[in-house]
Amino acid sequence: MAITHTQTVTELTILNNDDNIVSEINVKTVSVDDSDPDTLTIESEELIRLDTSGGTGAAGFVSYNDLTQSKILAWDVVKDELASSNIKTNHEAWINSVKSPPAPTEVSKPLPW
Repeated sequence: MAITHTQTVTELTILNNDDNIVSEINVKTVSVDDSDPDTLTIESEELIRLDTSGGTGAAGFVSYNDLTQSKILAWDVVKDELASSNIKTNHEAWINSVKSPPAPTEVSKPLPW
């Protein structure tokens, strides 16, 4: 069956000044296999740190009150971090191992006598 991944922004950390510049973003990735969503669901969070050195004059700066989840997830640095992350791959590996557990490397066997 199909595994779907959903990514949502769960928290924003800002610099402690009046500019409200976002310095860190927490993104939660939830992966679900539709064959058994109750059992085959896993989630993880990632912290993405942003370069704030440009301040409010940085190219593409968006004021805090104008931020939306879709705008944040579309930022190049966020897209690049999420694309290079192994979270989706690890989630898929976990789901597949639950669906088809690997054979144990050792087993008990009755004594031959």
